[in-house]
Amino acid sequence: MGEGMKYTYHHGRTIKEYRELHRMTQAELAEVWPKSGGTEQGVNTRYVQDVEYGHKHIEDPHVLRKLANILDIPLWKFGLSEYDPFHPSVLPGRGRSMYDETLDTVESLIRQIWSLRCAARISDAEKGVKRLNELFAYFQKHLPPPLRLERRFQLLDIQVQRLNAATALERKRYHDAIGIYTHICAAVKQVDNASATAIALKSLGKELERKGKKQEAVSLLEEARDVSLGASKLVIAFVHSYLARVYASAGDTLRFERAVNTGLTVASSLNGNYEDSADFVYSWSPISALLAEQSWGYLEIGEPKKTLAMREEMERQIERGQDARLHAWIPLDWAKAHQMLGEIEQCIEEAREFYRRVTVMKSPHAISQVEKLLGSLEAEGYGGVQTVQDFLAELQEMKYVQQKEKKQK
Repeated sequence: MGEGMKYTYHHGRTIKEYRELHRMTQAELAEVWPKSGGTEQGVNTRYVQDVEYGHKHIEDPHVLRKLANILDIPLWKFGLSEYDPFHPSVLPGRGRSMYDETLDTVESLIRQIWSLRCAARISDAEKGVKRLNELFAYFQKHLPPPLRLERRFQLLDIQVQRLNAATALERKRYHDAIGIYTHICAAVKQVDNASATAIALKSLGKELERKGKKQEAVSLLEEARDVSLGASKLVIAFVHSYLARVYASAGDTLRFERAVNTGLTVASSLNGNYEDSADFVYSWSPISALLAEQSWGYLEIGEPKKTLAMREEMERQIERGQDARLHAWIPLDWAKAHQMLGEIEQCIEEAREFYRRVTVMKSPHAISQVEKLLGSLEAEGYGGVQTVQDFLAELQEMKYVQQKEKKQK
């Protein structure tokens, strides 16, 4: 190549390379050269020469695909993928299955993200949620699913939205979480799936309970309970754990106890077989979750001693279920129980442990519960207690260090 000459790639170079590998002349290739828009073939030899020397350029992807088939050229050399969205059956066993494979991968990623949340690795889970959002945005704009996969796509999109709502909650964007769950409740009507519907109703009900709308929450959870009867035992147990929560919040002790007992009976019948991807309940141990809601519920109905009496069994079930997130949260129940009993030193001891665990989680929502607890202690007249003052000073010092580290980054 002479000085000043520039190498410029064009498809003709690749066509020539593979033509020669097949020991095919330009005239022989011209005879079978595919034409745009039909089944006709054949051009004059001069045209092949012009393409190979870069005087003419091929823009039609259909022609390139046919040439790739004739000359055994890997599609990536033409900047094309194995999947042909216009003729998915042209590549049997590959093009036709690419969307299925992609959705299988998406479902696997959703499972992994829920596992990360249960492992209390919130920041890692959020990275996965961000990637899923980007993927689904691309799907909806550029690559809508074929009709045979549309329902599955919708169900997976609902699971992505559930993760978005959980992320909003961790970031203390409670209004956003309710908005997302409201949208999900509308979306599940289009897919006619008992599991997805029950879980959507449960999720919205739980957030409304957090907002103080107790009767609306009870209504939604009771509807979720009824719908869950058409789903698996795992979903039934899952819904009953939160049904118990809203009954306790509403002060309905009898129904609270019944919901817990029903949930535990159903969960025990599963014999530890909790994984059920078809129902979109991932990495969740129903017995430990039900006991956690029972522990919280006893505080709501004014029975802190019952919460503390559950401690040994609660710790055993959390260890068995390997739920690091629940392990991080449960000391808050014990702190509140000691507070209700006027045992302030024990309360602060548990609050310290709770703060230590959720700081590792990096969940603003969880961390904010410490401030709420201290605020309630001050409101009850315990602000002057030395143990409380010492813990407040420790928190202020830790916040100062964290802010300094942020600025240095």
